[in-house]
Amino acid sequence: MSAAAVQHIEPTASEQWTQMSLEEAIEIAHRETGISYQKDDPVLAVVSILNAFGDRLQGLLEVERKRVSDQFQNDVSGVNEAIDHKVDDVANTIQKFAQNLGNDNIQTVVSAVAQHAVESDKITRTIRKAFYGFSALAFTNWMAVAAFYLILK
Repeated sequence: MSAAAVQHIEPTASEQWTQMSLEEAIEIAHRETGISYQKDDPVLAVVSILNAFGDRLQGLLEVERKRVSDQFQNDVSGVNEAIDHKVDDVANTIQKFAQNLGNDNIQTVVSAVAQHAVESDKITRTIRKAFYGFSALAFTNWMAVAAFYLILK
């Protein structure tokens, strides 16, 4: 699996949940509304409730992030395995094709060479027979010429 597929994506510091303290809540409320609150004010209970909700939400998001990351890694590894399997199948098919093509061609060449040898042998025997026949006819022709010469002399 490639390094990019294995890379675990973590949230940056600005993306992580940080709880708001009561002092921060009092300061923000005073800045936004101009109203000052005390630490024991029941309105500030909302801060604790929201912090608890945020903690639970962050936990759920971490579980979901891990699940999605694991699923992505599994999907990528599955795709890589499928691609590797297909590449192996194609390579095996090409190799078998090359072997069959090579074996057939070699067998064809060997058969052609053997047939050529047989035909060459037939031609050689035919030329020898013709040579013996032509030699006999040439000898007979010379004998006839010599006989005519002797007869005419």
